[in-house]
Amino acid sequence: MTQVDVTHIPEEGLRISLAEDVEELDLTAPGTHFRERISGELHLAKAGEAICATGRLTVPVTFECMRCLRPFPATLDIPVAAQFFPGPPPAAPGEHQMPEDEAEDYYYADNVVVLDDLVRQEVFLAIPFSPLCRPDCRGLCGQCGQDLNVETCACTPPPDPRLAGLREYLRKK
Repeated sequence: MTQVDVTHIPEEGLRISLAEDVEELDLTAPGTHFRERISGELHLAKAGEAICATGRLTVPVTFECMRCLRPFPATLDIPVAAQFFPGPPPAAPGEHQMPEDEAEDYYYADNVVVLDDLVRQEVFLAIPFSPLCRPDCRGLCGQCGQDLNVETCACTPPPDPRLAGLREYLRKK
């Protein structure tokens, strides 16, 4: 757990090097394997009672291509820009709709900023929804399962079921 005492942040700010363990941050995502620790550089600066965190995170991962299902390595280079405010997040009893201007804010308590939630959130948001091994990945054949990036198959495409009525009509003529 990476945490910083706010009273130890000088006027010019504080530069922090991160090396976070994936298991400690409880990071899991389908089709994603984190190969190494999450590393990065953050600069923490005071702005009144708020703490501004800026920098970059680097995450070596292996994704599973959504078209051909092959694993491929990638590195997420994540820019970070966030703010920490003192106190717990304001919440009313029951369900609470967070205002848009507070959606990207984090909070600290007892003069200690814990960076784990920030790192976890930024990594989750950087994982692509549909990772592709390459932009022109042709995927797998829907009939025989051949990887179309390696070679083409001899399968004929199945008839379009939306045209079944037209085929039936033409067959009767």
